[in-house]
Amino acid sequence: MSRRILPIRRSGLGVLLLAVGRSSGFACFGTDNDAYLASLAPLLAFTMVSGALLALRTPRGAATLFLLSLCQVLAPPVIAHPFCRRWGRLDRWALYANILNWAPFLFFIVLALVMLVARIAVQSGMAADPAAGFALLLLLGYMLWFQWFVARGALAISRKRTALLLGATLLFGVVLVSIQAIFGAGPQELQLDLK
Repeated sequence: MSRRILPIRRSGLGVLLLAVGRSSGFACFGTDNDAYLASLAPLLAFTMVSGALLALRTPRGAATLFLLSLCQVLAPPVIAHPFCRRWGRLDRWALYANILNWAPFLFFIVLALVMLVARIAVQSGMAADPAAGFALLLLLGYMLWFQWFVARGALAISRKRTALLLGATLLFGVVLVSIQAIFGAGPQELQLDLK
């Protein structure tokens, strides 16, 4: 008798497989709206708890940062929906959105690994600023590759359509960062402690 794997374990396994470019990871995710909503719950909880903790420290900027974080969580699937409708891929949208909701947990792991590499580089004699810049480029490059791989595989779309979808998502991200800079929400500068 085989035991049924819990959805969270299957999704974790799926993220790990996709993280290394294995398309077999797509089969580990739910493909309906219920699976999407279940994967959205931890992200919303994390956003709400972070907003509450920030409100204790800086109440004025907490509301703005909370709304921007909420937009960041919800925007990629919302942006993808009209594209999927136009391209006849609505049946694949929930799979794509589900994977996107699990991706931030992967990116935290990758961030820790990249920071470890940067810290080793600094301890080996590299200056802290170039090491931090290299670490950031490495993380951003990986995130872009992962999103490309997931969009192409989950939605089964061409390179041109993938570039269009990711371009729209990145453009929205630039708008969010610009709004954050204009209203001064969040920390004034992000410093990576590599020493």
